[in-house]
Amino acid sequence: LEIRYRLRNGSEIVGYSRKMKGSKTLFFSRDQFWWNGTPIAHEQVDESTGLRDINNRAIFEMDIVNYALEDGRERQGAVLWSSQQDSFIIKDLEQQDLHIPLEVEGLALFEPRDLKFHAFLFNHLDLMIELGVRDE
Repeated sequence: LEIRYRLRNGSEIVGYSRKMKGSKTLFFSRDQFWWNGTPIAHEQVDESTGLRDINNRAIFEMDIVNYALEDGRERQGAVLWSSQQDSFIIKDLEQQDLHIPLEVEGLALFEPRDLKFHAFLFNHLDLMIELGVRDE
């Protein structure tokens, strides 16, 4: 029903924005609780994946998450947008050629219990360089 964005200036999160699908009106918030139409100055935008983790925290692109696959082993990966797959993926940090889509044909592959927020990728410049990720 809505698309949310995290607004940043470098590694500092300055707020959030959201818009209803099919609408052009943006609403802004510093805390995701109180929303209004006053824009918040920012340089970078991270889109929400629409998923939440085990602690009900929204997962955005440029997040590092702990995740579990069918084997039950916990892994760690970066949530990124893949223009090749036209979807959000988790790029595994240990096996970097492993790219797991967050959904296939509209079906989520992860439940909240399978994901746990770990860190912000944009705070780990060395890892961003290693992964070939640019912060635009």
